[in-house]
Amino acid sequence: MKKALIVIDVQKGFINKSTHKTLLKIRDYIRQNHGRYDLLVFTKYLNHEGSNFVKNLKWRGFMNEKENDLADEIKEFAGAKNLFPKDTYGSFVDNKVFNYLRKNKIRQVEICGFDTENCVLTFARDAFDRGMSVVVLKDLSASHSNPKLHRAALEIIKDNIGALK
Repeated sequence: MKKALIVIDVQKGFINKSTHKTLLKIRDYIRQNHGRYDLLVFTKYLNHEGSNFVKNLKWRGFMNEKENDLADEIKEFAGAKNLFPKDTYGSFVDNKVFNYLRKNKIRQVEICGFDTENCVLTFARDAFDRGMSVVVLKDLSASHSNPKLHRAALEIIKDNIGALK
């Protein structure tokens, strides 16, 4: 079965004392294991004036490069072919990621990144809904705002979507 490693929103704006160690684990994992995957995919959250985050939540974070740039520790692995910008929690909204995975015959996704309760959970659910086998790398995922949300999301994933590894 062909599989992809999906690295969700590992961006400078999400790096803090709760996520820094996870960032280093993600970097080391990619260095040691990228050859085990048929594909390596990165997502990057970008906010803008017309987004639902601005319109509905009045939240203006991630509207500048200081926040939305990929973390330096993983930049070497991402490029124009495997980096997918998005402006919402989900990565499947415009079908670019899904079409890329389908074109490469990916049947299993292993997911890591930030924030477990939002974008990681949404990707896991969307991949499941599209017939993929889902594994979330729990020690390579984190919440920048609240560890309780991370743990709650892992429970949802384990009980309803896929496996934790």
